[in-house]
Amino acid sequence: MNNIQDVLKYFYEISKIPRMSGHEEKIADYIENFAKKQKLEYRRDAYNNVIVIKEKSKECKTNESIILQSHLDMVCEKEENVEHDFLKEGLDVYVDGDYIKARGTTLGADNGIGVAIMLSILASDNIMHPRIEAIFTVQEETTMEGAKNIDVDKLTGKKMICLDNMNEEELLIGCADAKIYKYQMKRTEQSVDDKYSLLKLELTGFVGGHSGEDISKPRGNPIKEMGNILEELHNKYDIYLKSIAGGQKVNVIPRECSTQIYAKNADMEMIKQDIEKYEQDLNNRIIENNNIKLTLEKLENKQNSCYDKDTTENIINLLKDLPNGVNCKDEYGNPLVSLNVGKIESSNDLQILFSTRSNKEKEEKKLEDRLEQIKSKYNITEETSKLCGYEHKDKSKFVEKCKEIYIDFFKKKPKLVNMHICLEAGFFGEKIPDLDFIAIAPNIYDAHSPNERCSISSLGRIYEYILLILKNC
Repeated sequence: MNNIQDVLKYFYEISKIPRMSGHEEKIADYIENFAKKQKLEYRRDAYNNVIVIKEKSKECKTNESIILQSHLDMVCEKEENVEHDFLKEGLDVYVDGDYIKARGTTLGADNGIGVAIMLSILASDNIMHPRIEAIFTVQEETTMEGAKNIDVDKLTGKKMICLDNMNEEELLIGCADAKIYKYQMKRTEQSVDDKYSLLKLELTGFVGGHSGEDISKPRGNPIKEMGNILEELHNKYDIYLKSIAGGQKVNVIPRECSTQIYAKNADMEMIKQDIEKYEQDLNNRIIENNNIKLTLEKLENKQNSCYDKDTTENIINLLKDLPNGVNCKDEYGNPLVSLNVGKIESSNDLQILFSTRSNKEKEEKKLEDRLEQIKSKYNITEETSKLCGYEHKDKSKFVEKCKEIYIDFFKKKPKLVNMHICLEAGFFGEKIPDLDFIAIAPNIYDAHSPNERCSISSLGRIYEYILLILKNC
């Protein structure tokens, strides 16, 4: 079995194991059993992080170690009509031409492909390599509790290859800070009389995607668009908001949003016409879409309770005021500061979850000041958590060597990128003094969405490139 087939074999195996963020026990069991079978030194902590050590091959002359790192968890998203329990079920993975895909769900190539590459290297007896310190972390897609809390004091490596990237043309040498926000607004209710009907508005057909990798793409955000629709209706008609829900996760660009409103019976026909016009406008305006649908449905009115007038107005205005998308770009058009409104729900008090990313502290401060004003204006209760970025060293022999090997292998220069995504490298940079870092991976498209796919041919090239780094660094 050749090397790429080894990688695919391990990817298929781990794809059968549920590995939602915060529920990595089973995949950690797999890594632990793998280490035992291979007779490799390992340790597993209380968070289910696993470190596996493989001593250098006989041919290797260097006494330096190299760190390989991937995260075990995945973003669990599915198509609307697909039934799938990510806590109990594995993925239905298949090959379509050059691509690995999953039926109806995210593929988990982010970061399962990295895990599979590391397992293949650790299992092989035919690779020349220095001492390998392989780190498998947990909860990267949510809180990064794994990287925050892992103990790396006994590791000796100062060079890290992170396998959490999505583009074979890039050497990722730095990554953004990220901050996760949870806004909560108190609700006040009232009732309406039988002059009002209960209506459901539903927005679907948005592409969604990765809140860092895809934030600058013209895909739109259905939560923000629903806010615009509600504002337009509120300006023309007497409406009251009953509920709103959209998105799944804070780090995923949402694909749908729905709301229930009360509107006067006399305005029904005009509202229908406005909805049709707005649907047409969305499809014309949002360039990347999956045939956006804005549907209007009249519901049976079992309870006539809803948000009162002031709460309805505050929610609509909050959705209008809350920024979304790229806030600041560099001279090359790359995002420096961005915000993704990822989830909204109103089963109790209104809750909005969003995340910011920043590669530039000064511009990040301007956005934070704006958010403080919004929080004060609407009497918001706020919870936040911060994820560290990694600032590239101006002079790095390791990066230069990886660049040299890349040029020799690919016959072209790599793009050296300070990526607008948050990686665990920020925490490892704080824990390991003088850490040198790159992140590399094969081409992975539409991560964090059910359209996620990984190029097999690109995987083969990246795998060979990693072996060259291990042999020559």
